[in-house]
Amino acid sequence: MHNAASPLPELDNVAPRIALPDPSAEPVHYTRYRDLSLGSHFQPIFSIAHGRAVGYEGLVRAQYDDGRPESPAALLAMPRNGRECLELDRTCRTLHMHNFARQASGHAWLFLNLNSQYLVSERPDIGFTRNLLHATGIPAHRLVIEIIESEVRDQAQLKQFIRHFRELGCLIAIDDFGAGHSNFDRIWDLEPDIVKIDRRLIQDASSSGRVERILNGIVSLLHEAGCLVVVEGVESEHEALLAIAANADMLQGFHFAKPQPCIVDPPGVAQTFARLRRGRQWQSVKRRADQQHYSRGIEGLFQQALADFTARQQFAQSSALLFSDSRTVRCYLLDEAGHQVSPSVYPLHSQQRLNLQFAPLLCGDHANWSHKHYHYRALKQPGVVQVSRPYLSIADSRMCITLSQTVHVGGLLRVFCCDLDWQDQ
Repeated sequence: MHNAASPLPELDNVAPRIALPDPSAEPVHYTRYRDLSLGSHFQPIFSIAHGRAVGYEGLVRAQYDDGRPESPAALLAMPRNGRECLELDRTCRTLHMHNFARQASGHAWLFLNLNSQYLVSERPDIGFTRNLLHATGIPAHRLVIEIIESEVRDQAQLKQFIRHFRELGCLIAIDDFGAGHSNFDRIWDLEPDIVKIDRRLIQDASSSGRVERILNGIVSLLHEAGCLVVVEGVESEHEALLAIAANADMLQGFHFAKPQPCIVDPPGVAQTFARLRRGRQWQSVKRRADQQHYSRGIEGLFQQALADFTARQQFAQSSALLFSDSRTVRCYLLDEAGHQVSPSVYPLHSQQRLNLQFAPLLCGDHANWSHKHYHYRALKQPGVVQVSRPYLSIADSRMCITLSQTVHVGGLLRVFCCDLDWQDQ
């Protein structure tokens, strides 16, 4: 802790126009709160595409005069009522903005957490941020206000404050999305510029293929809503690769940089992201190769079944040639328009595992699968075996991959399909 650093002005005395500090002076300031000294730490937020920091989140650090640290959670629990919570929230924002203004940060954003719960409940003067922007000289377009939307019940009041920050020129970010009671209704309603995915999602995705698919879907939906996406809490290369595979825009976490009082990007970060992007490309190729390898052992049987069906036109009997492979789940035949023109044929080992809870979906009669990739890809490349990506089958609500190929029988074009059970590796 730099004891020589000067304190910040009192909150109530922040005037609309205060001269910027001397750039040659000590770049880090501290302020007092009760018997604690509060300081700022800044954690970089990196753009995957640019391979560099495009923003920094301001985080408070507290310690006693004897050097003992106090946790941020304990600090934030000290206020006794909503008004004191708002005062501490403003103290932290003032501290971070003054410290950020004194450092070389280029055009990067400053992300500031705002306790929206107390901002709404206390209904304070909304001119505070405007005055603070004038006092520090930070342009409003470089300030990203982070709110946790699930904290607030008064949606109308929250939207009013968000409108105020937008009118100032600030950006709005939703923090910790995917945790607690987060829901997409508020994303549609609040229309944030940026959404930060809660760290729990990337942690769970690193050990669960199901959660990984959920993460991919969440990122896709947020993009459709017009939001940029930051994945927080990235602590390993594997998690970074998962976030990149999910098509996130930015990453934040200890794997890249820990919060520091001075803004200094880690060395070699551009090379790190170049390596990660190459790793993602290799990972994609490897995953596709794994799928091809998984199906390769059965492709010979699949070709035998196609030849037998062409010769005998007995779909059930031809499908039985595939049942010696325990991965086979079902076979079915589609016409050129995607209609299922045969009953689904199941091997005995698959019949024994059918879940009758999904009985309304098990019968494929009159179903149309023209919207499925395994149908239109087979039509696009006739006579070539197509291997689909893993997907959730509506027939029994489990993951599978599908082999499909066109075949001509009796002057008609058909698509022969075989579903294989897919277990997340």
